[in-house]
Amino acid sequence: MKKHTTVKQSLSSTDLSTCTTVAVDLAKQVFQIAGENALGQVLYEERIKSREAFHTFLRQLPPTIVVLMETGPGAQAWARQLQAQGSLARILPAQLVAKHRSGAKNDRNDAQAILRAGRDSKIAAVPIKSATALAMQALHRARQGYVRRRTAMSNQMRGLLMEHGITLAQGDAAINQTLPRVLEDATQPLPDMLRELVDELLGEWRQLGERINVLSGRLENAANEDKTARRLMSVRGIGPIIATALLAKQTDPERFANARQFAAYFGMVPEQNSSGQRVRLGRMSKRGDSYVRSLMVQGAHAVLRHLRPDSEQPDDRRLQRWQERLGRKEAAIRLANRNFRIVWVLLQNDQTYRSQPADGRPAAPSH
Repeated sequence: MKKHTTVKQSLSSTDLSTCTTVAVDLAKQVFQIAGENALGQVLYEERIKSREAFHTFLRQLPPTIVVLMETGPGAQAWARQLQAQGSLARILPAQLVAKHRSGAKNDRNDAQAILRAGRDSKIAAVPIKSATALAMQALHRARQGYVRRRTAMSNQMRGLLMEHGITLAQGDAAINQTLPRVLEDATQPLPDMLRELVDELLGEWRQLGERINVLSGRLENAANEDKTARRLMSVRGIGPIIATALLAKQTDPERFANARQFAAYFGMVPEQNSSGQRVRLGRMSKRGDSYVRSLMVQGAHAVLRHLRPDSEQPDDRRLQRWQERLGRKEAAIRLANRNFRIVWVLLQNDQTYRSQPADGRPAAPSH
């Protein structure tokens, strides 16, 4: 006879009344529960082996209990369900929860690690995103996957041709224009088998480019329809892709004391290795969301590429000084850091960014 998993009667909401926090280690069908009181004492443990029973468990929770989870598949959906029923849910970064785990990695230790991480005031919860933000995030992840596959395929084709003494210049233009001529040139020392293979790879490479353009168009439409995204795109170096990526994160700017902390959240500050009175600053920390950070740096490089050397605008002169003193790469990182700080300001009001006029007077924000 098949056994049906249910929540034990002895572990009802009455028994949970002494708990202030409940941690859940999520999986597809198995859910490890641990509850603690205000003193940090673990008073409740349970292993639920079906999604239906977990639904029942969540509905029985008192509204005063905080439910902790770590980031992973399904965390956002469960958190939205808890919010809908009036409960408080917090999603903690999995990489920071792992630092609080003691002993072997198993579901029970993971649940208790979530409890300990929840008591750490230095760990900020991940925003619980709306369905629209998750859909926009899915577009970005699919597009990012296509970009990676397309880059890997272009490198593969270049490597295959280099084995036969044929080199291609960097960039998509060389593959899209030069490579077809190479394949059609009978004087090139390429076996027919390799010509056919590279031609097939070239066709797939072009198809990936079409898919990237389709998703980029969808993100551009979403950015043009969103008021906040349009305001973010008033900053030089921020286009539809970056604006929608920032919106998809749904990061609350009010949790940061200043703009510098917001930029540090995305890893745009030097790594620090200090001790005592000796302060050592190293390379960029690269902490936080690497995808948004890389997009912001790419946008900064685009601004520098189109910078006019004879421009008299104050913003352009500032960028010229950065390039002369630091080089283009360091100037791009500094501009990306500055743009993150401007974004922090724009996310807290209804203004748009306006560059400083040539007469040197501070620019008035546009509403």
